[in-house]
Amino acid sequence: MMEWFDRQPLREKPHIAVLFYDALGDFVIITPLLRGLKETYPGCVIDYFSGDRTRELEERHPYIDERFSVFGPSDAIDRLPAFIAERIQTTGPYDLVINCDFHPMMAFAARLMKPRYVVGRCFSEDLREEVPRAPGKVHHLHDEFWSAPDLLERYGDVLNSTYIGEIWCRLAGIETDYHQPIVAYEIPSRAIPDVLISTGGRRSAKLWSRDHWAAVLKWCDEQGITVGLLGDKPANQAAVYHTGDTETSLLENSRLIDLRGQFTLPEVAGALKSARACISVDNGIMHLAYSVGVPTIALFGASPWQVWAPQLPHLYLALPEEPCSKCYENRFRNAECLLPVHQCMNSVRPDKVIQQLSAILTR
Repeated sequence: MMEWFDRQPLREKPHIAVLFYDALGDFVIITPLLRGLKETYPGCVIDYFSGDRTRELEERHPYIDERFSVFGPSDAIDRLPAFIAERIQTTGPYDLVINCDFHPMMAFAARLMKPRYVVGRCFSEDLREEVPRAPGKVHHLHDEFWSAPDLLERYGDVLNSTYIGEIWCRLAGIETDYHQPIVAYEIPSRAIPDVLISTGGRRSAKLWSRDHWAAVLKWCDEQGITVGLLGDKPANQAAVYHTGDTETSLLENSRLIDLRGQFTLPEVAGALKSARACISVDNGIMHLAYSVGVPTIALFGASPWQVWAPQLPHLYLALPEEPCSKCYENRFRNAECLLPVHQCMNSVRPDKVIQQLSAILTR
């Protein structure tokens, strides 16, 4: 019978599955959990269930033994039971499944594994309900709104921060360095500019204005600092990451170097590691940047930095001078800004970002 995990002893060299959506930032923030599992259960085998978008990083990750794309392939739902059966035959039954996602498909996938213990959403054996939470305060975290401003006040006895990487480790009973991710990288063969920027995001509410970016690029040009633009292929950047003609305008009116779509994900990480600094809105490239240790200026406004920003000395937050509560009140479900004027991101002032960048490059 499946039970919610509450640090019960596992067998020697347990078989563990971790499930999470294939957003780049999601993968980065969950890597401390992967490391912590290997530290806590030496010899454990970790299967990772996610999707095609982060496959390149998953396949090279030192703590992932096998992986499967739940999201992406059209035949994934047909192949999933056979994959699970093969993994059980090879490695033994699943001792622990940690579902870090809230998508119902992942709750169903967790049920197919029939684990002894589970953390996160997992349908019960009759598929009517979910496996009930274990007693104890830490397990109630699963049902909390992690962006709530009083979360740490109420859970300070079980949390040191509201960083999502720590929260998932705590739910799984893992003690590790919650704020230090690890990703595989490969240094590209071409020269990398001094500074790399990323302007796009899946929520348009998180984007910075073209004029603000232009001001930073103008300053870099005046200082002789080379700047490169990271992202997906241009058509996808405009369609999926809401950049519109912003990036086209920046490329046409500055010395910005177009690197979009030219690298694999490990090469993107390697390019970031080779740069002197990165400036990015809250997106996957921002998470990749701090994970490889490059000084990173993260432009936060319409997303909860307390949840998504680890406590790292080389991660510099650029926050709004005029914050807005609309996204919080909507639990960040809104894709677009809810005001006539994009107040929060407009008030992340370019002069403050330039000051941060200047200090980083001077050091």
